[in-house]
Amino acid sequence: MRKANVKTQSEIESRYYFRPILELFRKKVDDIGPVQALDYLNAIMNDADDQVTALIRKRIKAGKIKDLAQTRKSVAGNGFQGLVAYSLIHLQEEGLLPDHLLFVLKPKKHSLIDQYATIKVGNDVQKPDIDLLVYSANDSVRQPILIYSMKTSLRERAGQTYRWKLLMDIATSKDATTIKEKYGLSSKASNNFKVGFITTNFYNEIMNPQQRGALSFFDFVYLCKPGDWDTPVRNFSAVAGDLREIYA
Repeated sequence: MRKANVKTQSEIESRYYFRPILELFRKKVDDIGPVQALDYLNAIMNDADDQVTALIRKRIKAGKIKDLAQTRKSVAGNGFQGLVAYSLIHLQEEGLLPDHLLFVLKPKKHSLIDQYATIKVGNDVQKPDIDLLVYSANDSVRQPILIYSMKTSLRERAGQTYRWKLLMDIATSKDATTIKEKYGLSSKASNNFKVGFITTNFYNEIMNPQQRGALSFFDFVYLCKPGDWDTPVRNFSAVAGDLREIYA
């Protein structure tokens, strides 16, 4: 496994609240395997909630944290993002994803984001709301670059991501000259740039027509709970096959 992925994995494991989440993930992997376990990240986060809250309360008692509600919300989001990245790296460890893939959490200052995910709007710039970057160590220019927005709720910032994706599609289109000139849009991105959305859908908004309409802007939409979902939503376990196909 690549050193960069080992570093990411170690950073996630070191988070004070991640131990109960990790234990439940490993148990699920032992029960049903690493690919199918991806469809149960929602349940893992829910089942770990009491233990995670207890760890937060200990830190409050020690004076390291002040606000329980705000910390629980932050930990839920960061914990889910960490679990997604950790589970993908685990698939790679098991030989189920290409060894040359790199996974970078919260890569706002990564050079690939500056080069290929920045849209110029006149004199200003727009960058995506990105939680996870996936790219190949073999050839980061000609091979696809993937970014994922990972949210526990569609109410969080899914809108920000799909609006950026719409801007990107316009900025890289050969048939949108008038619109690009009107708003001064430009980007160095290529057709190899893909955007995905991963959610636990804690509040079941995915059945809301308004929310589902926003999902059509993404190249991939994954739900981390088992079920039969309507297009474009698919089980998160499908990501394993998608990544193998993209980076074949």
